[in-house]
Amino acid sequence: MKKETIWNKDFILLLSVNAFVFIGMHMLSTTIAKYALTLQGTETVAGLIAGAFSITSLIVRPICGSLIDRKKKKNLYMFSMITILVSMLGYSISNTNLMLLCFRLLHGVGWGFATTIGMTMAANTAPEGKIGEASSVYGLANVLAMALAPSLGTFLNENYGYRAMFLGGAVIMACAAICLMLVTDQPVSASAANRKFTAASLIQKEAVVPAIVLFLSGMVYTSITTFLIIYAKEVGIANPSTFFTVYSVAILIVRLNSGKIVDRKGPEYILIPAGFFFTGTLLLLANLQNSIMLYLAAFLMGFGYSGNLSTLMALSFKRSPKDRRGAVSSTINVGMDVGTGIGSTVAGILAGWMGYQKLYLVLIIPVIVSTILFAYDQKAYKNKKWIYKE
Repeated sequence: MKKETIWNKDFILLLSVNAFVFIGMHMLSTTIAKYALTLQGTETVAGLIAGAFSITSLIVRPICGSLIDRKKKKNLYMFSMITILVSMLGYSISNTNLMLLCFRLLHGVGWGFATTIGMTMAANTAPEGKIGEASSVYGLANVLAMALAPSLGTFLNENYGYRAMFLGGAVIMACAAICLMLVTDQPVSASAANRKFTAASLIQKEAVVPAIVLFLSGMVYTSITTFLIIYAKEVGIANPSTFFTVYSVAILIVRLNSGKIVDRKGPEYILIPAGFFFTGTLLLLANLQNSIMLYLAAFLMGFGYSGNLSTLMALSFKRSPKDRRGAVSSTINVGMDVGTGIGSTVAGILAGWMGYQKLYLVLIIPVIVSTILFAYDQKAYKNKKWIYKE
C-alpha cells in the first residue's frame, strides 16, 4: 500500500506561491511607513498607509470565501497575484501619499483573496488524513518570510532606493504567478457552482467558534508584542529583539510537528497544552527581571500561539464539507485579522491605565477563556450538541 503524503507537485507549487506572497508583504512591513514620511507625510499618515491594506483585506475575505467555493479557484488566485503585482508597480510610481494609500488599499484586496484561496487549495491537494500536516507545513512560508523578507526589503531600499525595492516586490509576485500557472485547477461541484450567494454563505458555522478562539489568542499575541521592546528595555534588558529570534525557532519546531499530532491524536493535543504554554509566557513577562526569563517567555509563546492558526484551520476543514472550505478559510482568517488588528489598541489602553506588568497578568484571562471555549466546542461537536445539532 502506497504511503499517503502531502508532498505532491501542486502542494509544492502552492507552498512556493505562498512564500512569494508573504515575502512581498513582509518586504514592505518595515519600509512602507518610512516611504510615506519621505512624501511629506506625518507619522499618523504613515501609520494609516502601513495598515490600510488590512482594511480592504478584512472586507473582501468573506466575499472571497463564498466565491472560491462556487468559482474556479485558480482564476481567482491568479486575479489576486495580478492585483498585488499591480499594487507593487503602483508603489514604484507613487509620488504622493494619496497615490500610495490607493495602491495600499488595492494590495489589501489582493492579499485578502490570496491568503484565503491559497490555504483552501493547499488543503484540497492533501489526503483527508493529512490535512493537519498540510496546514501546518503550508504556514511555514510565513515563518520564512518573516525571517528573511524585512532584511531583503531594507537591503534593496538602502542600496538601490525605494523604487528598486517596489520593483523587486513586483518581480517576486511575477514569480508567484508563474508558479501558479503550473498548478492544476481544482474542480467545482455542480451543487456548489449553482449555490446562490447569500449572507449565510459568507461564514461556515463549524468554523465560527474556532475563529473566536483565534480572535482571542491573536489579540493576546499582538498585545504582547506591541510594547514588548519598550517594556524589556525599561527592565534593563540590552537586546530584547532576540525575543523574536527565539520565538522563530520555537515556531519552526511547532510547525514541523503540530500538524502530524493533529492528524494522529486530535487538535486538543495541541491547543490544550498551548493554553498552558501561553499562560506561562504571560506570567514570565509579568515578573520579568532578566534576559533568561525573556527568552524562556519567547520559547513558551512559540509553543502557545504559533500552532493555533494551522490547527484551528485543519480542525474546521475536517468538520466541514469539502465544497465549503473557502467559507471556512475566510471565517478563520477574519477571526485572526480582527484579533490581531485590535490587540495593539487594547494593549495601549490597558498599559496606559495599569502598566505593563499588570497588562500581561490581565491577558491571562482571554487565554483561559479561549482554551475553555475550545474544549467545550470540541466536546459539543463530537456529541452533536449546541450549534451542531442535526
